[in-house]
Amino acid sequence: MKQIIRYGTIGLLLTGVCAVECAAKKNQDIPARFVAIQNVIVLPIVDARAGKKAGVNMDNLQENVVNIVKGKHYPVSAAGAGDAGQIAEEDLQSALPKFVGKLGPADARWVLVVCLEDVASKVTFGSTGNAELSGYLFDKQSGELIWQGKGVGQAGQGGLIGMPLKGFMNGAAIGSALNNLFAGLPSRPKPGK
Repeated sequence: MKQIIRYGTIGLLLTGVCAVECAAKKNQDIPARFVAIQNVIVLPIVDARAGKKAGVNMDNLQENVVNIVKGKHYPVSAAGAGDAGQIAEEDLQSALPKFVGKLGPADARWVLVVCLEDVASKVTFGSTGNAELSGYLFDKQSGELIWQGKGVGQAGQGGLIGMPLKGFMNGAAIGSALNNLFAGLPSRPKPGK
């Protein structure tokens, strides 16, 4: 009986030490440049889809991006495109410091641009939706790309019940793609920690 208590106590102590060590390690994994970010400006969503485009509420999508980034403990707000004019995804992929400096408001430092690359839904025996997004976080002061990611999302409902739900599949697929996109953005520690 004493051995069981002794080994049980040792097991609990080791579990506690590992949990504390893992929590400390998790906070150390956040690169310093992400912790230093003061305010992320989310620009309007870039519609990078080719050809005929299904209707998507881009303002609502920008608001969703703001909420997801806020959930990762970044100070964040939405703004207009700035002096960059019409933004193309090719410009973001090979962004030059001069182009990055024109993104968003003149006084902004960190700007986030999300591109909607594709969204489609179809009816089969049910309905499905697919979406693809990409995101780019820039430091305007240095002209550098700080983070970039891609997110793909799918949604579906089978059977007769799913057939009339085709209109909801685009939104569900975009929501899934957003979550997948921002899964790669490091979460900051909660304020006050």
